[in-house]
Amino acid sequence: MKRRILLLLTPKFLQLSTEYFNQTIDMKLIKKTIQLTALLLMPAFGNIGWAQSPTPAGSIQAAFEACTNMRSAIGTGSNPALQAANQALKACNPESFDDFTSLTGEEPSLDGHFIFNTTFVDSLLEERDVYRFAQRYANDRTHRATVSQGGIYLKNCLVRASSSSKYTFSARDVQELAVVTEPGGSITLRIYDKTRGKWYNDTENVTTGQPARYRVIELPANTLTTLEVEIINTADKDISLVVISN
Repeated sequence: MKRRILLLLTPKFLQLSTEYFNQTIDMKLIKKTIQLTALLLMPAFGNIGWAQSPTPAGSIQAAFEACTNMRSAIGTGSNPALQAANQALKACNPESFDDFTSLTGEEPSLDGHFIFNTTFVDSLLEERDVYRFAQRYANDRTHRATVSQGGIYLKNCLVRASSSSKYTFSARDVQELAVVTEPGGSITLRIYDKTRGKWYNDTENVTTGQPARYRVIELPANTLTTLEVEIINTADKDISLVVISN
């Protein structure tokens, strides 16, 4: 036993042990540095404004997921899934995004199309002829709002086949904006900060479009910024869609 202890205390063993200890500490420091750097960079990348189609991590996430789930349920014909998505959207307590106004003239009718409206979906689940009166459901808004103040705001719109529509609204601070189409739809977004002269455009699948888009834009907190949004319908048919904002 004494011999083993003496061997462990030899200079060569102590040197190897010290080197191993230092390497272990260095690796731990490197890992910690990488993790800290990643955490510091996350907010910066999050505010760049990715317009891909993804799962938002901000205040509109629940509403975005509810609308994408509605879209999937309609596409598969699943009433239980549609009902669950509708309940999730109700829980968000959305208001009408009336500040999101058209720059391209009178908006086309939503009649004949699916709209992301909880009353519309309730009636659809009761097997009422809702598609025929979709515009009426879209016009029946219980809550109205002009500038987002921390709530969730929705607006249903229709964009003609292989065409685009332009809209404008005012925003401040961190602006989240998502668009979800009805089944079979695909869109591309072009967003222009008219106040500061900056563009926030989609960079992926621009020609083919995607069924949903999402963007986060960091704006001045104390002053209103005017944003112009062009929604490009890349499908060869008219499509309805919902615009979601914080």
